[in-house]
Amino acid sequence: MKYMKNKLLFPYLSLLFLVVGCEDNDNVVSTVPETGTISGAITFSGTWADSGSVLLTLDTQYPPMGPPAGSKTITDSELANGIYGYSFESLAFGDYAAITVTYWPSGYSSGSTNYTLLGSYINTISVSVDVPELTINIDADF
Repeated sequence: MKYMKNKLLFPYLSLLFLVVGCEDNDNVVSTVPETGTISGAITFSGTWADSGSVLLTLDTQYPPMGPPAGSKTITDSELANGIYGYSFESLAFGDYAAITVTYWPSGYSSGSTNYTLLGSYINTISVSVDVPELTINIDADF
């Protein structure tokens, strides 16, 4: 009986050591970015309006048609010495057509054309694995 126990115990222990001793390398951290970022500073000059809205948009086509890829409303309280720092993060890789800063005297309204362009960067902006972070500064004049 003792010989039978040892005979069954050895294969069981061998299998246990094999299973416990094997490592998997699934914990490898990827250093390849999956999304991109466009950031920069907007330097405002002129007198900030007492009413209305200032809107920053990242557009996939220019002139803009449809919703932007990203947008932010800017208030004068967010400025430091007339400069607003912005960042569009977690952007899908691809091409973007423009970054615009617009003033909406009656407040932003989708589909409205009652706005003034304060500043822009109108050029193809390519965000890719090779260039995942871009800095684009803009001057905006009231």
